[in-house]
Amino acid sequence: PEKPKPAAAAPAKASQKPAVRPKPNAPARASGQGKAEKPKGSLLGKDFLKGIDTEADAPRKPAPPPAAAMGPAQKAALDRLIGDQIYRYLNLPSGADVELLVAFLDVKLDRNGRVIGTPEVIDVQGINASNRPQVSIYKERAVQAVLRASPFKGLPTEYYEQWKWLSPLRVYARKAR
Repeated sequence: PEKPKPAAAAPAKASQKPAVRPKPNAPARASGQGKAEKPKGSLLGKDFLKGIDTEADAPRKPAPPPAAAMGPAQKAALDRLIGDQIYRYLNLPSGADVELLVAFLDVKLDRNGRVIGTPEVIDVQGINASNRPQVSIYKERAVQAVLRASPFKGLPTEYYEQWKWLSPLRVYARKAR
């Protein structure tokens, strides 16, 4: 009988050397034996300002007028104005001590007084053992009241920078009763 041939030997690997990576050029190191000459004079050409408009050539837009500063009296009046519009729509949950709750919301408004996006509840204060079950309902209803009151009317346009982002906007449950 014929003897089986041994398995074909794997072709011998040619002596492969790992690919030599060229080393990145290392920065030249100073030998400490002298100082390099610094160039003297300007590195800018004589015509480096060529093509630049002068003040007389370039018409400029006047700077926008600064936002009106809101004093404490205007701030209090604005808070009342916004609060009164919200409280018309605030439907409180029933339960003990609900009137102690105060929701703090983050609300953004456009120039027309419309709410941008959905108000976010930042915090609720006045929580105790007897009103804790109503807190989540109160948070939802405070957000709903703000959305239903939108667009807010009577907001002074000259103070838009102060009322465009109401954070925190306080929604007091006791004022809704």
